[in-house]
Amino acid sequence: MVNVWALGRDPKYWDETKNFKLERFEQCFVDFVGKNFEYLPFGSGKRMCTGMSFGLTNVYLPLAQLLYHFDWKLPTGMEPRDLDLTEAAGGTATKKTDLYLIATPYQP
Repeated sequence: MVNVWALGRDPKYWDETKNFKLERFEQCFVDFVGKNFEYLPFGSGKRMCTGMSFGLTNVYLPLAQLLYHFDWKLPTGMEPRDLDLTEAAGGTATKKTDLYLIATPYQP
């Protein structure tokens, strides 16, 4: 057995091991589907997290349905160049300002 808890808290590799610091992973371009061992707490290879594919499907399928069934437009008078794409600081990537869109049912 690999002690994943101890690996994630080894002061030889991590500073401030008892604190969650998202900045550690900002410049990491590792694929999370199980071929690399940076995300070892979620497993790897054949024994990786069984919920990973279910979670990804629960993101892709609703998004595909929304894109397929609706036409999306910016509010009247707003142009794409007017959008503020600044990100807010935090644990997830969110926009600093809300994005407002007008959805109209798609008519084939």
